[in-house]
Amino acid sequence: MRAVPDITSACGEGVVNAPAILTELLDKSAAWQPGTPPHVVNLSLLPHTPEDLDMIERVLGHGTLTILSRGYGNCRITSTATPHVWRVRYFNSMDTLILDTIEVTEVPEVACAAQEDLADSAERLGEICAIIAEPAP
Repeated sequence: MRAVPDITSACGEGVVNAPAILTELLDKSAAWQPGTPPHVVNLSLLPHTPEDLDMIERVLGHGTLTILSRGYGNCRITSTATPHVWRVRYFNSMDTLILDTIEVTEVPEVACAAQEDLADSAERLGEICAIIAEPAP
């Protein structure tokens, strides 16, 4: 388990709201248990400076997993070194950041397949298994 960082010592010039955001995220991370509803901090709606974002990234740390979901645009989901904390960024088709969030959850919902997609995949796998099971002519 990762040690809880000292937020006040990580503050630098230009940092305004990062300490409050980090306090919230680290508290939710420490209290997380299976079944806990996701907690989302929408950075797109909060006032922050570039220094705030740098501090948040530095304190949360870098994880080892990145998930890319493609659709009308891209969604980049990145684990942090802080347990159950994920950075979720949505980009439009021009690769412009349109929504920037940090989620405290087991796995962000956007990374999970929709029930309809799972049902469709199961049907297709069933068809493939049936073809494979047919005796050769």
